[in-house]
Amino acid sequence: MVRTVIPVALAMALTAIGLLHFVWVFSPWPMRDAVTFSRAIGGVDDDKMPPAPSTALVGLALIGGAVLTLMVNGSIPTLGPGWLSLVGMYGLTAVLLARGLGGYLMNSRAPSEFQRLNTVLYSPLCVALGIMSGIVAVAASGR
Repeated sequence: MVRTVIPVALAMALTAIGLLHFVWVFSPWPMRDAVTFSRAIGGVDDDKMPPAPSTALVGLALIGGAVLTLMVNGSIPTLGPGWLSLVGMYGLTAVLLARGLGGYLMNSRAPSEFQRLNTVLYSPLCVALGIMSGIVAVAASGR
């Protein structure tokens, strides 16, 4: 399971979330407008979409995390030394867990729409993905 299901599920989730960030470069979908998007997804109370370059970078980072997961798992060839990929996998774990656990601190000044979604979806999802990433990293460390 650790060698197949968890890495593939993690890579699929990271890719899907990364692609969603690319959609957000051009559109507030699935929200109806920038104001609703900003309040529910961005966690700010304004009428502006996040800057396109930073949104695209997050999308690239997430898809890169998916590729890294598959490299560390041995599903696709590793670029560069294996130890560097493993360090990256532990870094991905740290970032996901930090966003997941630290995300609850973001609620204090955020609009209520974001607070609700962050509490029930965004932060728990990041924690779950961080745990999955950690499992992949530990499994690869033992090889």
